[in-house]
Amino acid sequence: MEALRFLVDTYTVTVYHEQDSEGNLPSVAVGEKRKQVDLELDTEAGTKKRKKEVLWRANFEEFVRCLRNKVCVANVRTRLDDGAAIILSAILEATRSAETKVKIENSVPLSINTIFEEVMKSEHGRSMTLERVRAALVQLGCHLPAIGIDETYSIDLKSIIELAQNEEAESIVLKRYGREAYRMFRLLSKAGHLIETDKISDTTFVEKKDTAKILFKLWKDDYLHMEKIVAYGSKQSQFLLWKVNKHTLWGHVLDEMYHATLNLRMRNAYEQEQEKEILQIPREKRGDEIEKRHKRLRKVRIVLESSLMKLDDAILLFHDF
Repeated sequence: MEALRFLVDTYTVTVYHEQDSEGNLPSVAVGEKRKQVDLELDTEAGTKKRKKEVLWRANFEEFVRCLRNKVCVANVRTRLDDGAAIILSAILEATRSAETKVKIENSVPLSINTIFEEVMKSEHGRSMTLERVRAALVQLGCHLPAIGIDETYSIDLKSIIELAQNEEAESIVLKRYGREAYRMFRLLSKAGHLIETDKISDTTFVEKKDTAKILFKLWKDDYLHMEKIVAYGSKQSQFLLWKVNKHTLWGHVLDEMYHATLNLRMRNAYEQEQEKEILQIPREKRGDEIEKRHKRLRKVRIVLESSLMKLDDAILLFHDF
C-alpha cells in the first residue's frame, strides 16, 4: 500500500514584548486565512515565520487496486498456470501508474518488448523466453497481431473478475444446496440463456422430479430466473425455462454477504459479552473450568474472525472490483 503525501505551509507569528526581559517569545499558530488588515498588524507586531509540514493519509484506491491485482493473478494461477500468472502480474505492475480507476475492463496496452522487460525483473520470470511470454498472452485471451502491425497487448481484466465472481457464487450454491444444484447452476451460468427443465435434467444427469424440485428451490431463493411458456396444440402444454441473471444475482449475493457479516459481528460481540468476566481473570488465577471456557472462547473468536476475513474478500470481489 502506498501513502499520499501532501505539503502544507503553516505560519507562526512571534510577538515581541518590551517588558519581556528574559527574551521568552510566545508563538501563535495560524491555521486559517486572515484578512489583509490582520496580516499587516501581525507583521508589524512581530516576525512571521514560514514552516512546511508533510501530512500523510492512506491511499485507499491504490490499496484496493493491489487487492484486485492479487485476486486476478491468483485466479489465473488456479485456472491456467504459473507462467500466465507471472505475465499478468508483470503487466499489472508495469501499468500501475497509468491506471486512473480501479474498475477497468482492460489493462493499459503494452508492447511485447515492455512486457518481456518487466517479466525479466521478477525472480520467477527470468527463465522465460519471448515465445513463452507470447504463449502465456494467448492463454490470457490475447490475439497475436498480424505481421507488420505493432505488437501490443491488453488483458481483459473484466472477464477475469467475472470468472472469479462466478466461482464464488458457484461455491455458495455447492455449500448451501448440494452438488446436484451446483451442476445445474454452473450449467445455466455458463450458458447465459434460458434452458428448459428436461434439458437441464438430461445434461446434469439428475432425475427430472428432483431437477424441478432443486430448480424451484434456487428460484425461490433468488438464485435463478424462471419463465413460463404455454404451447397450444392438440393439448395445452406448459414449459418452464431457467437462467442465471447475473446482474440481479450479484446484488442479491452481495446483500447476503452484508447480512452474514453483520451476524458474525453480532455473534462475536455476544460471545465476548457472555465471557467478559473470564477475560479479566489473570492466567495464573484460572482454574481448570475457567481455563476450559477461556480456550473455547478463543477458538470461537478465531473461527468468527477468519470467517469475517473471507467475507471481506468476497465483498471486495462483488463491490469494489
